[in-house]
Amino acid sequence: MIYIIIVLLILNIVFITRFYLLNRVIHDATKQIEEIELHPERNRQIKALATNKKMEKLLKNINDIYGARQQERIIYQRRETQIRREIENISHDLRTPLTSIIGYVELIQDPNTLDKEKEEYTQIIKKRAKILQGFIQDFYELSRIEGESYPILLDSINVQSTLSEAVVAYYHDFEKKQIQVEIDFEENDATIIADKIHFNRVINNLIQNALKYANTKFSIKQFTNTKECRIQFINDNSKIKEEEIKYIFDRFYSGDSSRNNQSAGLGLTISKLLVEKMKGKIGACIDGDCFIIELNWPIITRSY
Repeated sequence: MIYIIIVLLILNIVFITRFYLLNRVIHDATKQIEEIELHPERNRQIKALATNKKMEKLLKNINDIYGARQQERIIYQRRETQIRREIENISHDLRTPLTSIIGYVELIQDPNTLDKEKEEYTQIIKKRAKILQGFIQDFYELSRIEGESYPILLDSINVQSTLSEAVVAYYHDFEKKQIQVEIDFEENDATIIADKIHFNRVINNLIQNALKYANTKFSIKQFTNTKECRIQFINDNSKIKEEEIKYIFDRFYSGDSSRNNQSAGLGLTISKLLVEKMKGKIGACIDGDCFIIELNWPIITRSY
């Protein structure tokens, strides 16, 4: 009988000890959870002496949940910061031409303004209004392209002829800015599958980008291998730094930090979205004093 009592006493002590330890773990874990909830920015985890494997697994699962929530919080904060920055950029891009328009309207209404000056101011207002219209169109187009139902009509496109026509359209603009243009295409035609309208828009966006930022030289190179067609848009530019390359295709990014180049910084973003929707690739790099944007497209047919 005495042995039974001793065994029961030992079991009771073991049970009470385990219950005490379990209660302590739960109490400590609860306090830490309350602390985490009060200060989520500290990215803490629950640290407690587990009494068994099941409790260890429970605490690990709780820490995993808090870890995932912390990552979501970081992503949310970054996105919130990005949205604020984008709103600031949009406000600046819209406010600048609008302020100019209002100023020239007031000058036109001034009785001391000469008729010749009024005509000049009217032309300036017209130019500023077109810039404003362009900004708004870009904002609208970006929202459409990001949608899943944006129409893409694929067709065969001759790369060399498309590039040549686009460059010729901007010949006088490059000449006016005294930018030397060089074209280096392969002799054999390269054909890709893409949306003709959107492909032309990408090409025009990239040429316009070079027209804004090139110093004295701009070139387009096109070459192919057995798998893909590569198109490079190259211009000399001393402003863009290596560390900026990763932001080149970001929304509202502008190489001009003052944002006075009459650009909303959406041209390259729109180009990237369109290229990816047409199953192509686009990237940017710096090679010496040259800034290069490269398009890569799968080769469909190649005639000789």
